[in-house]
Amino acid sequence: RPLVAQAAEHAERVGLEREQRAVLAGLGLPTAELPLMGDGVDLAALHDLATELRKQGAGEEGDV
Repeated sequence: RPLVAQAAEHAERVGLEREQRAVLAGLGLPTAELPLMGDGVDLAALHDLATELRKQGAGEEGDV
């Protein structure tokens, strides 16, 4: 695919992501951001995700 087409597809995905984030924010529920694990999720990656969730408040009163 040409680079221009890829850029347009990316812009569309970003727009959709923003719309969905707004929908979630409107629910008033806690959320968390986790990194993309492009190489899959092994045990070490799972621990990394758990650490990130704890940093963002999961496991606390009123947790994520």
